[in-house]
Amino acid sequence: MSFRPRAPAVAAAALAAVIASWAALGTAFAAQAAPAALSAQPTPAPDDLSVAVMTFGPGDHPFFRFGHDAIWIHDRETGVDRVYNFGTFTFDSPRLILDFLHGRMTYWLSVSSLAATLEIYQRENRSIVVQELALDPDAKRALRARLDENARPENRAYKYDYFRDNCATRVRDAIDAAVGGRVRAGARGGGRLTLRGQALRMTAGYLPLYVALDLVLGPDVDLPIDRWTETFIPEELEHVLAEVTVPATAGEQPLVVHTTEVFHPRRAPPLAVPPSRGGAFFLCGLAGGLVFFLLAVGSWASRPMLLRAGLRALFGLLVVGVGLAAGFVGCFLVYLWIGTDHVVAHRNQNILICAPFALALAVLGFGVLLGRPGATRKASLVAAAALVTTVLAGLVKIGLLRHQENGALIAFFLPVWLGMTAGLARLWPRGGFRAS
Repeated sequence: MSFRPRAPAVAAAALAAVIASWAALGTAFAAQAAPAALSAQPTPAPDDLSVAVMTFGPGDHPFFRFGHDAIWIHDRETGVDRVYNFGTFTFDSPRLILDFLHGRMTYWLSVSSLAATLEIYQRENRSIVVQELALDPDAKRALRARLDENARPENRAYKYDYFRDNCATRVRDAIDAAVGGRVRAGARGGGRLTLRGQALRMTAGYLPLYVALDLVLGPDVDLPIDRWTETFIPEELEHVLAEVTVPATAGEQPLVVHTTEVFHPRRAPPLAVPPSRGGAFFLCGLAGGLVFFLLAVGSWASRPMLLRAGLRALFGLLVVGVGLAAGFVGCFLVYLWIGTDHVVAHRNQNILICAPFALALAVLGFGVLLGRPGATRKASLVAAAALVTTVLAGLVKIGLLRHQENGALIAFFLPVWLGMTAGLARLWPRGGFRAS
């Protein structure tokens, strides 16, 4: 997001405690260096910097559902606080929608004041956790120099990738370089979840985004990943950093010397794992399929002509709606595969569930509504073909193609296509009419 400084409204007590602990940490470093300074030359440079990773919880906007990371550097000598934020972009760009659709979003590293940063995230009711890092003085100065160089106008922009190159992975890489690869070494184990699992758990509270992500993400996000890859989620990076150790005078010490929750939001935290919604999706799909079948039976068997016509019209409108929605989704998935840089959406097997040819039902459904036998017959064939491809999407799970976690979506669409196909077959003989 793009920061706009406003009047500060920060958690003063918590921040005071953080800065006080940093002062104590700096004193401890100086005390450790003092004996060496008496017997060795040159005298070590003063430890006047403190470094922390700031983890911000999810927000309400879809772009903010995954959380955010930044690096806070406090200069005790000058009293200056600088927050380095790799998640900056502009909402008012005329190319925003096109760049988003093509997977070519440009983000950049910005530098903001501490007060402005905290005010924004508190106003958005997002958690703020600060992890102070035990870096030696030289590593702190080198990190600040690299960040300042990276923030120069000619260096700051980068092509954003939601899973591989985002605000959290950039912070992770900067800290990993500062500690000589210790973060990567400590994150070699297997990840808790797949990329899809992480995405769905973070969006579980917002059903439209949850369903949209489950539809557009292809099989690549269902491969096993390590913890390093999993740190594209800021919360996961926070956990990994808490387990990293770095060299100290007497062996090893934790990289994170102190963790402070600066702001606690009035919202529930993200789920630890994605919800299991296969059963709920199946029941919704079953209800939809029954509606199709019962409307077809009613439009065939009802005595009053007006009632039969009304039921047939409702059936036809539902055929139009489902065909338009499923066909559009299928076409969009094909577009993401062949026309964009969204690699995680390529080879998406949900194209079988939401077949692009279902778009024909958006036209044929009006013929069904009007009781046209030809249109009803053609719509029946299209619906049957969609049913077959949905069954095929389930069959490929036996190992013919790379596994994709789309069982819940299959459970929804299978009964819908079955009910529509059965209903259209019931209407086929007379195009929806029954002899009086």
